[in-house]
Amino acid sequence: MICKKCGKEIEDGAVACTNCGKILKKKPLYKKWWFWVAVVLIIIIVSTAGGGEDASSNVDSSSQISTSSKSEEIVYEKIDLQTMLDELKSNALKAEKTYQKKYVEIEGNIANFDSDGDYISIEPVNADEWNFDTVMCKIKNDEQLNFLLEKNTGDTVRIQGQVISVGEVLGYTVNISQVS
Repeated sequence: MICKKCGKEIEDGAVACTNCGKILKKKPLYKKWWFWVAVVLIIIIVSTAGGGEDASSNVDSSSQISTSSKSEEIVYEKIDLQTMLDELKSNALKAEKTYQKKYVEIEGNIANFDSDGDYISIEPVNADEWNFDTVMCKIKNDEQLNFLLEKNTGDTVRIQGQVISVGEVLGYTVNISQVS
């Protein structure tokens, strides 16, 4: 190998030129400009390849409900709200297996309204004043929102929808299909 500074021959594996003292260490890979160009190109390729998901996988469940209702009739099972809540208290795992993704029709009193208009919470019709067991019902469209704008806390509503989550802490969440 030849020293680039003084032109003298250097032993292979030497760290520095024995004649002029020039350090012969190679520049680390990450300090080379082409390394960073390659990294940026790889990131761009990976991000664009990952962004090519099927658009139907990003559709929310309310769209899926309306799509599936065109091809097959959805049957809502009428369920007593207090029974659902009692089952959740006694065995959350069983309640999850029983109600997850199920289409239900439940009736209850409005316990509260979300100020952003995203959901309402309902409680059993005969619930006592200190009841904290409610079901969160997600509002999906302006028609539902406008209907609920005319209601007050304590008013009775009938919800048809799909149970989208069941948990021992947060309880049930239902995507509203119909509210009356």
